[in-house]
Amino acid sequence: MAYTADDLAQVKQAILDLAAGRRATMVTRDGRTVQYARADIAKLRDLERTISAQLNAASGGRRSRTRYAATSKGL
Repeated sequence: MAYTADDLAQVKQAILDLAAGRRATMVTRDGRTVQYARADIAKLRDLERTISAQLNAASGGRRSRTRYAATSKGL
């Protein structure tokens, strides 16, 4: 199943809704609606990671990296 940026936005909004104290939230995809309760926030976060990984892979996975140098002299 190919995800879109809109799918990711819906899942992020659902996580915010649950975190804000709303009792349940719904995500709709291809005419199918899934309702999540507060206890399912872990499932929503897993879905968010899955969608993000798939979107990153589809875009070539190019992300900027930050590197930090460590020295023994405190420089």
